[in-house]
Amino acid sequence: MGVPVFEKILFPTDFSAHAQAELDCLSGFPHVREIHLLHVVREFPIPVIERLATKVTKEYLEEAKRYLESLNPAITVTLDVTTARDIAGAILDAAGATGADLIVISGYATSYRAGILLGRVPATVLCRISRTNVLVMPNRLIDSLQGKTYSKFCRNIFAKVLCPTDFSEFSQKAIACAGAAGGVKEILLLHVIPDTAKDPTPDPKTRLHRIRETLPHRKVKVRTILKSGDPAPGIARVAGEEDVSLIWMSVEGKGCLHEFLAGSIVQDVVTTGKRPVLVMRSVE
Repeated sequence: MGVPVFEKILFPTDFSAHAQAELDCLSGFPHVREIHLLHVVREFPIPVIERLATKVTKEYLEEAKRYLESLNPAITVTLDVTTARDIAGAILDAAGATGADLIVISGYATSYRAGILLGRVPATVLCRISRTNVLVMPNRLIDSLQGKTYSKFCRNIFAKVLCPTDFSEFSQKAIACAGAAGGVKEILLLHVIPDTAKDPTPDPKTRLHRIRETLPHRKVKVRTILKSGDPAPGIARVAGEEDVSLIWMSVEGKGCLHEFLAGSIVQDVVTTGKRPVLVMRSVE
């Protein structure tokens, strides 16, 4: 797992008000050089309706492209319209085909326009086998993207990062990536001991400090936090109390059915939290 830069972003859009706000955010996203705008038209049993929806979609995408280019002329914007029954699958296929470093998607995007309903697509995308990292922007956050909120969560999204860990090997690799990422000023290492744990992790405080010592010695402040309780609410609560700009999590990319516990925790944080959640993926 190399150092994340996220220069090429795939943005699936449903042309909702939330998607429009995210376009503003993407234009100021650190390191981005290329944005691939994707719209998935849900398959229709009547071909003429499907063709009409595709035509209208292309017009909306062209408008979104012009808007993005007006915000940041240095960004290359490419467009794609595809038709599919499986919207989440089409998004992941597009990520693979374009070589995207990151999929940026809003939580609970539910608006109709040009024949698409995203609905609970973010949860489905996270459950599928994939190598592509995913950044989920909660709708409650998107609604407030202006002024200081915009600056914090768009231009300085890596400034203060919360990294929950279960001490697994992949979790520690993901934390190492966070430590090496550009723009990071502070990292909070968090372990939540589940109330239901029959055999709690031996000496978690010491293990947190060991992870802290493995992070690069540069101008990044690192703190450790140990809590007990239900992991997902605990992570969301600490994120709010510490006012972090990003929650940095990890799953091994084998799908929620394979990694049920880790997958469900990530989904719960994504669907109930108020902070952007970056989910690092790997199938190694």
